Amino acid sequence: MGITYDELDADGVAQLTLTGLVTRTDHAAFTERVAAQIRAGRLRAVIIDASAAEVPASASFSRDVWEDFLSELGGRPFAYLPPAGHENAQRQEMIRTLVAEWDVRFATMAGIAQAHAWCLAQLGPKAH
Repeated sequence: MGITYDELDADGVAQLTLTGLVTRTDHAAFTERVAAQIRAGRLRAVIIDASAAEVPASASFSRDVWEDFLSELGGRPFAYLPPAGHENAQRQEMIRTLVAEWDVRFATMAGIAQAHAWCLAQLGPKAH
């Protein structure tokens, strides 16, 4: 259980893999790591593979985690491979609201290759 942060690729795309029930501490650590990569000018897009994660039981915890993360992205593209249970209508509305509020380019994807290609397309020609 936890989060694995795969290093940035040459295009500035980072991949994070979430497994099990991820704690607030885990989320804070990966949010800070993403923020540090952004401040260094290296991170341009993020893929989060949460397909093996558990959706938090607390809607307020989930909202806090999403908001903290999106606030650090600064509009950078964010591709998401969701966990089972992600389809909940209230959760979907919460995500839509936060993505709009933070003006983040966001897409839900079925696989890593698709997510990476989408991120590169969002970054434009110089990323290829």
